Amino acid sequence: MKEKVLSIATLFGAPLTLYKNTWGKPGGETLAIVSGLHGDHLNGVYLSSRLSQFLDNVIDGGDRDYTLHGQVISFPVVNLNAVQSGSRLWPYDGVDMSMAFPGNPQSETTEALASAVLEHTANSYWGFVLQSAPPHNEDAPHIQTLKLDGRIKKLSRDLKIETVRKLNESPKVSLYSQWQSRGMVAVTLSSGSPRTVNLPQCETLFQGIVNFMKAEGILKDRRKIKPDKNTAPRFYQPEDEVAVPAGAAGMFLKEVKVGTSVRQGQRIGEIRDLYSGKRLEEITAPSSGFLVTLRQYPIVYEKEPLAIILTAKKSWREFLSRRK
Repeated sequence: MKEKVLSIATLFGAPLTLYKNTWGKPGGETLAIVSGLHGDHLNGVYLSSRLSQFLDNVIDGGDRDYTLHGQVISFPVVNLNAVQSGSRLWPYDGVDMSMAFPGNPQSETTEALASAVLEHTANSYWGFVLQSAPPHNEDAPHIQTLKLDGRIKKLSRDLKIETVRKLNESPKVSLYSQWQSRGMVAVTLSSGSPRTVNLPQCETLFQGIVNFMKAEGILKDRRKIKPDKNTAPRFYQPEDEVAVPAGAAGMFLKEVKVGTSVRQGQRIGEIRDLYSGKRLEEITAPSSGFLVTLRQYPIVYEKEPLAIILTAKKSWREFLSRRK
């Protein structure tokens, strides 16, 4: 059910309206999903619309395979003005929506929106923030978290997303940190690049969220299907991240795809001079691992990061299994 939760008068005629979708009845454990904090993070906006279509169909009886037992709350587009302008931030106030929490209902537009989103999600048990990579980059679908406790590890296994990246810290003024401080089991799901929609990556996260809802009993699958083998996520600590910097300014021509494994010494791409076309630098992987982030916009400055590789030592169990 679509519901208006806030309407703010603007100087441009039509008021700014914040909507949320709700499926199921209160009383049990609730999943909150928030996207569109940045206007150029369109993968999350599309993924929210895909989930809305799916859950509407379940509620209306159009999908007889599933019944909804829990409650799901979704804020598909928080920073609507930024989405409409196609920019990361709303040009009128220039405030980063993701850094406006907990917000203030009596304050200006951005903080009022943040306050409303937090108010309507803070009592949820689980929380997903949907986002894309930083500007000029592309992310492989993965989970970001501040904690790696038992609850987060179970959530990751339920999502069946293989890559889980623990961050050093997150600003206390982010929605994610506000959720964490309230005891919610919260993560960020990141994929794709700003200003684009990557349908295969969105489908990966959509299936992951459906897997999660089934595992936690939010969705009941009437079909008698043998469960898939549990995906064993790889958990990466901050010290497992290896950044690949540019040694020269110019045009970066990549030769690998994000979301793939690379070997130490493997060629990632090259940097060419904008004026002469000469190759200035060959970019190779400093370590073997999983390529979680890759530069998308080709114009680079010296020392700018071109890629992030996640590396992790293999466990003895994994080593011995390969010897058998």
